Amino acid sequence: MMKLSVYTFMLIGVLALAGCSDTDEISEVNNDNGSDQTSTDVSPEEARPKPPELHIQVGEESLIPILGTYSWSVENEDSTFDGIEVDSVAPPELVSTMDPLQVTADTTITFNFEEEPDRYTVRIWDEDTNVLSESDMVDLSGEGEIICEVLAHWPQGNASYAFSLDIE
Repeated sequence: MMKLSVYTFMLIGVLALAGCSDTDEISEVNNDNGSDQTSTDVSPEEARPKPPELHIQVGEESLIPILGTYSWSVENEDSTFDGIEVDSVAPPELVSTMDPLQVTADTTITFNFEEEPDRYTVRIWDEDTNVLSESDMVDLSGEGEIICEVLAHWPQGNASYAFSLDIE
């Protein structure tokens, strides 16, 4: 009876390990010499669906904001969907190590999305993670450092991008 329980536990362990293996990312490659070799075509990070990149033109300078919270899905060839939801800290914490770009009240700011969203909103945050304002553009009317978040929406999902500016 003892042998049967040991074999049962071993079988359960092997099945559990086999069930936890990630075989979606691995493909078999047959070399010219006939030997089989496993390789990964794409890293797990590259295989995940992600929202489009955002580049921000701030006067003469270009800025790439930090991607924050997002939800994104893509349709596969077989009509199934792959999706991901990523949560992050609030924009003030995201940009805490970023040096703010120096701007003036008349600086032109342009958002250049890799794929244009259906709509977007710009939020201004304080350092205590409170939203101070929300509009369709960056408000440069004050002075000092401001923390900006761009919330963009597409049919595939939505994304949050954060950056900071120092208004002179």
